[in-house]
Amino acid sequence: MDHLTFAIQRGPEVARGLLVNAISELIGRLRPEHWVRLAVCGNPVQLSLFAGWEIRDLAYAGANKLAKEGVDSVDRSGRVVPGPDLGFPEGTEVVIPPAIRHEIGADALAMMLKSGFLDDDYCMVTDYGTNAEMALKVGDRIFSGSAAAGPAIEGQQIAAGMLAGPGAVSDLVRKPAGWQVKVLDRQLEAQNGPLLNLRSGICRAAGITPVGITGTGVIALIYAGLQDECIEPPHLAGGEVRLTKRIVFTEHDLQEAGKALGALRAGQMTLMQAADVAPREVQTMYMAGASGTYVDPVKAQAVGIVPPDATRLVQVGNTSLELAKDLARDPDILSELNALRQQLLAEHIMFATSDVFRNLYVYELALWTEGMAPDRYRKLLEGYGLSGYLDDHVTPRVERQVMRDIRDLGEGLDIFDGCTALTASWSCKLCMRCVQFCPEKALSFADGKFSINTGRCLGSACGRCEEVCPDRVFKQSSFVSMNMK
Repeated sequence: MDHLTFAIQRGPEVARGLLVNAISELIGRLRPEHWVRLAVCGNPVQLSLFAGWEIRDLAYAGANKLAKEGVDSVDRSGRVVPGPDLGFPEGTEVVIPPAIRHEIGADALAMMLKSGFLDDDYCMVTDYGTNAEMALKVGDRIFSGSAAAGPAIEGQQIAAGMLAGPGAVSDLVRKPAGWQVKVLDRQLEAQNGPLLNLRSGICRAAGITPVGITGTGVIALIYAGLQDECIEPPHLAGGEVRLTKRIVFTEHDLQEAGKALGALRAGQMTLMQAADVAPREVQTMYMAGASGTYVDPVKAQAVGIVPPDATRLVQVGNTSLELAKDLARDPDILSELNALRQQLLAEHIMFATSDVFRNLYVYELALWTEGMAPDRYRKLLEGYGLSGYLDDHVTPRVERQVMRDIRDLGEGLDIFDGCTALTASWSCKLCMRCVQFCPEKALSFADGKFSINTGRCLGSACGRCEEVCPDRVFKQSSFVSMNMK
């Protein structure tokens, strides 16, 4: 769910209530009588909502708008806050790490510190997601930025898209007869699914039947289509790839994914151009976050979201949680984080106001959605000193530091489904199309009320419940009453 959109529409108090309730629920499942310190990590919106800080400066970029709204600048440096100040018990403290800029948060610091990036040179790190934080290190200089890649990288704005969960297509593996579709089982491990032949368009049912396509599956489908010459952006041979009667990947999906992939690549190239570094000089890529952990790095490089000449690809997992763990154990490292924050302020590039990013992203849109000839694309990039994209390269060495994005600690890992719900009711035909078409099973109906499980809902990134309502009465904005269980 888009935290900022939700908070602006429903109010920051409601958004903060959801966060605090989820954290309290988590603590209650552990040993709350022994709790002395809580450490958090995340982007500026998440941390501001949690701490009760102003968020409007994150929503509005224009100085005139901020002045009109009476919004003052917010100090988002790292600090330790007494638990009672945030609604937690006496005798506890909360550690909040610093943000760099309004679109680069503590999660960006985490990916640099916990990946090995800071000990390397001529390397890049990216936390893949809807808002992709990235950084490039050249000598002692670090260039940072954040690309609003959009939800396709997480399986959204795709007709059959879904978050990673049981039944999600997560990968495609080359076999003599075509491509073996990999589908996540109930333990979120990839198992064999249908066998797909892209050239003939035939898909033979086998193994686990997929129910949707997650972001890594989208990347794998595009890679397979490029390999079999069934994809020539913006077109897809036959207009679609059918995995089951209901699961289809369309040309529109290809173009939506292309917008996300293009934003990632344009962001990475903008950092290279700012550092006066050619793509061939970037030899190591650190890949963070869930998508960065589970995607096939070679396929990610082939579709353009990893520097083309990188010979070493390192998958590092959820670095944000790793930094939170360190802060919980030793809050004194906040001073190191605040010092690093000051260093990064000098080399941060805001893509929203960068002419270079704007031009590069226009080239990406032309390639993915308008059918720009690859040779023309290469020529335009050469003008920025960015040759090498779309060429064939040697297969890189892959280092996978973790098997899952979240590492097991102590007695192991247990993931619980959030129990906080938003409810609403209205007069309609109760056809239940909204419930049936919810890709994340976040919507339910009981006792005359519709309920949204906020731990699953994708909010404005999806909106399928509103789209399928034949009476046009379903409104996400009506869900304002919280049911705290």
